[in-house]
Amino acid sequence: MVLNRDCGIKHIKGSKHIKDSTNIVFSRRDFTSLSLLAATLMFTTSPVFAVLNGCAETTEKREIIDMGGRTVMIPKNVNRLLCTNPIGTVDVYMLNPALLVGWNFKPQTADAKFLDNDAMTLPSLGVWMGAGSVPNVEEVLAQAPSVLLCFWSVDDAGVSMANSIAEQTRLPVLLCDCDIRNVAMTYRFLGEVLQDSALHFSTKEERDMQSDAANSATANTTVSATSNAANISARLDVLVEYFTKTLAMIKSTVDSISDAERKSVYLSEGKGGLQTDPVGSLHVQDALDLLKIRNVVQLPGSEGQGMGMPSVSIEQIINWAPDAVLVSEYSMSDSAKSDLYNEILADANWQNVSCVKAGEVYQIPQSPFSWFGRPPSVMRLLGCLWLLEKLYPKQSAAAGIDLKSETRRFFSTCLNYELSESEIKMLLKE
Repeated sequence: MVLNRDCGIKHIKGSKHIKDSTNIVFSRRDFTSLSLLAATLMFTTSPVFAVLNGCAETTEKREIIDMGGRTVMIPKNVNRLLCTNPIGTVDVYMLNPALLVGWNFKPQTADAKFLDNDAMTLPSLGVWMGAGSVPNVEEVLAQAPSVLLCFWSVDDAGVSMANSIAEQTRLPVLLCDCDIRNVAMTYRFLGEVLQDSALHFSTKEERDMQSDAANSATANTTVSATSNAANISARLDVLVEYFTKTLAMIKSTVDSISDAERKSVYLSEGKGGLQTDPVGSLHVQDALDLLKIRNVVQLPGSEGQGMGMPSVSIEQIINWAPDAVLVSEYSMSDSAKSDLYNEILADANWQNVSCVKAGEVYQIPQSPFSWFGRPPSVMRLLGCLWLLEKLYPKQSAAAGIDLKSETRRFFSTCLNYELSESEIKMLLKE
């Protein structure tokens, strides 16, 4: 590989360590090492970084306005994405896992069967959460992402977060709307970002043909991708159509529920189930608003707003008198296991909460990612159908919602995984 003085790059067959008055020639290993060195020196005034930074500036770029109204210069060809938090990582995964250069947190091993084998080998790079949690910038740069995607609220808080991450990394950062009600719009925006990418979404039929040809009995049946052709647009069409129809189904069902029948919930998580996501939490507010379900946890001031998980007491929950308790076994590691659902059912104090005593306690499905809130990803579309069926079974049945069928459809469409009957029962805790 040859690095010209004007920063143009060209390949020379069989080139070695050669110098002349015009070109400096590097082996592939040299070039990779020098690129990593440049990442390490990013925040210095090193002449080496200045040279490579100048080369980067010659890369063809285009201007894009993100969903927060920010004007950002991005590479013309975008095909390596890192999301600044798990919301976007799950959503991008469903579009095409080959786009991702890393996770924020590694998925649990128990969920690996639902996920792409290659994706499971990606590094865990951390998360920007707006509360002092910052990934190692050198590790991020070493993965060479084309852009960073910041899935957050498209308001002043989201704009501030995206700007801060851009300043820390000196990479283009795009703000994307994480509101589940705008999911189709967000995916269309991703289509704009990826308009010149060269990634092909491999369908189950294509992989089955490849599997048969290779005589493989263990083909992965999850979302996967190759770089054979530009087919992102077709994949986006499939997803947007599904999201639009599913949202319409949810809204029509919700509209059939009278005001007198509206339910309230307490979201239980953390130690003893006494941590929660209050009114205003980014994790649940938009989905609860979509469902017109009231969150009983209305806390004063800014406590818990946005990030959520403040602690409350059992006495407060008794006084709030929710119609149901939703239990999240939120965990980002294989080692941190819990059984909060059964802990609540067995706890004498929780039996003083009227809905718990009546059996109105529901464990939020978590595989392969949480269906409701942590992270607040596109999985919440399936989670909304699940919650409607739990809280409003008559209205859901009247609207034609069959949760087993909807679960199968979601996994097939969004994860390209064909569920067995036993897997559906396991996911729905039957």
